[in-house]
Amino acid sequence: MRNPSNRNWTDGLAWLAARPRSSAWIATGLLALLALMIRPPVIEGSMLDQISGSNEGLEVALQIAQASGDATTVAVIVRPKVGISIAAVFDDLATLRQKLASASDSASVRSIDSVRDQLFLYDLNPDDSVHTLTSALRENPLAQTIISADALSFLVVVSSPGGDEKQLLRLLGEHHWDDVYSAYRVLAGLELEQDIAAGLERDLRVLIPVAMFLMLLALWAAFGGWRALLLPVFASIASAVVTFALFSAANVTINLVTLLALPIVLIVGLANSCHFLARSDAVAEGRQDIDAAVAQSLQRVGPPFFFSSLTTAIALASLGLNDFPPIANLGRLSAGALVIVYFLVLLAAPLSLRWYLQGSSRSWQESGPFLRLSAWLARRRAPLSAVLLLVMVAGAVTVPLLSVKSDPRSFFPDDSRFSSAIDEFEKDFYVYSPLRILVSARSDEDDPLLALQSSSALRGSLEELSSVRQVALQPAQKSVGAFVLTALLSEGDELPNIVAWLDKQSELLDERLSLVYSSALIVYNTIDEGAIASLSRSLAWSLALIFGAILLVFRSPRAVFSTVLANGVPLAIVCGGIWLIGDPLNLVTLFVFLVALGVIVDDSIHILFWRSSGVPVGGSSIEFSVLLSTALLCLGLLVWQFSDFPTTRQFAGYCALALGGAVFSNLTVLPYLLGRPINRGGSAG
Repeated sequence: MRNPSNRNWTDGLAWLAARPRSSAWIATGLLALLALMIRPPVIEGSMLDQISGSNEGLEVALQIAQASGDATTVAVIVRPKVGISIAAVFDDLATLRQKLASASDSASVRSIDSVRDQLFLYDLNPDDSVHTLTSALRENPLAQTIISADALSFLVVVSSPGGDEKQLLRLLGEHHWDDVYSAYRVLAGLELEQDIAAGLERDLRVLIPVAMFLMLLALWAAFGGWRALLLPVFASIASAVVTFALFSAANVTINLVTLLALPIVLIVGLANSCHFLARSDAVAEGRQDIDAAVAQSLQRVGPPFFFSSLTTAIALASLGLNDFPPIANLGRLSAGALVIVYFLVLLAAPLSLRWYLQGSSRSWQESGPFLRLSAWLARRRAPLSAVLLLVMVAGAVTVPLLSVKSDPRSFFPDDSRFSSAIDEFEKDFYVYSPLRILVSARSDEDDPLLALQSSSALRGSLEELSSVRQVALQPAQKSVGAFVLTALLSEGDELPNIVAWLDKQSELLDERLSLVYSSALIVYNTIDEGAIASLSRSLAWSLALIFGAILLVFRSPRAVFSTVLANGVPLAIVCGGIWLIGDPLNLVTLFVFLVALGVIVDDSIHILFWRSSGVPVGGSSIEFSVLLSTALLCLGLLVWQFSDFPTTRQFAGYCALALGGAVFSNLTVLPYLLGRPINRGGSAG
């Protein structure tokens, strides 16, 4: 007697198969309604908003920024023309001050020295060239001046408390830099946001259509006809419409993280359509009529397609527990989109498969490369399984050796003007992310002179450190008993040592005072720590729910054990690959494991359903569809190696590596460990 749940599946899918046109109209109508929800996408270029959530490090940074006056600051790297005099530079900076005065009375222009407003207070003739000045400064070890080590370039730091950065950049753009300088580079946060937004737009407009085209081309080559593309094309359109509709409904902006939702849903939807096509081909080969072939294809592929979509959605939905809003939005949006796309594809499948089978001139069994690979895997299943399990153990050993570190540069587009300018900034001026320290009285009743004395003493101690180039002291805004120190470092790698030194100073500080510090690198480090904790929780939930669902559906501990080992192989391969390459994990590549787990377990579920029917895996349509769907997934992911963003390339590359390892483990380790068929009716296999 059939299991009641199986009968419900069969009856429902048979009802759909008997009404292909009606179900197609329903799918089209639902898709049209979703399309009406779409609004023009908002592309967000703000770096910190993309990768940070609510965390202590960010709150401290914002507190210090507010105490510093929260000024808008833009740095300009300038190179004076040969023979230009100091007087000419003076006149040019005075002209720039006058222009900025129209925007803000408190706007300031500081040259070369980022601390003192007046640099050229040296006993030099104004007619001397800038070269003479820089030579004198280099010979004076007490002149803590930010000058180029090997050229005549120097900094112009423009700041405006509470100013508008767009207006500041506009005024700088209108300045006649060419009159005095041979070159100039602008270093501003708005420049970076514009670069990131432009890079995201290129990825959205170019890479996604290219990935879709190549995957459809591969499907056409595999099945030998345009009719095979009907269902995949519908799946592609549905994936894009549903994803953008959910973006609009949830008011989520497209940024470096959430952009990944669209390729994930698109690639998974396209790959899953392979199972319908391969199964309908196999049934048609048995000389059944088309209606019977379509009905049987839906009944055989529909249930595993649902559970594979569900497990992928579970893995992605677990990202919704993350503390970082962009990652949480990615998880929720992609999980919801996958479930909706499943139902739309299922509704469109009967009519699409009928049209395909009516004009099909070849079957999957004519795909020579897949058959040869299938035969090779079948002959070497046992030794390959042993090798892959050993690889899993070796990869697991590398897990404690992996480092987690977010380099802000990896979030910049390759051709970013900001990125190249900051490279020059660090190379020529030896200045890294400034360290800012806030010393404040714990209450308004405490003597403000105590904070000033302690801040001055701390400044003197910092200036004695060899890794600190300059220290500036200024009173905090809107606070009587607080002072802000800004320390410029000569070596970026020295930050951990200075932080440890500051912690000791904090312990020695008067109990009536508090000391907090921050820098961009410290903020990124705190984000890393939060990301590890959040993603660990998400991974634990994902593993428990996915393998719990497999146990519930198949009621076989053997099936769960075999699936765990088969899917552990590709994840271990990724760990080993990351360790061998020497890449650290960052905020984007950290959730490779969650996304990869949700995708690679799909093939395991299809194979488990297949084995529950008692049919061997080798040489079957399930083996062909697993090979083809994985090839499509890898092809779609590898297109993202042309992204402008290093983090996106890392994410796509490691996901493709996981999928490549998964296809071998699912076709060797899983069938080998399963052995005899699984009785899905209720007995433990």
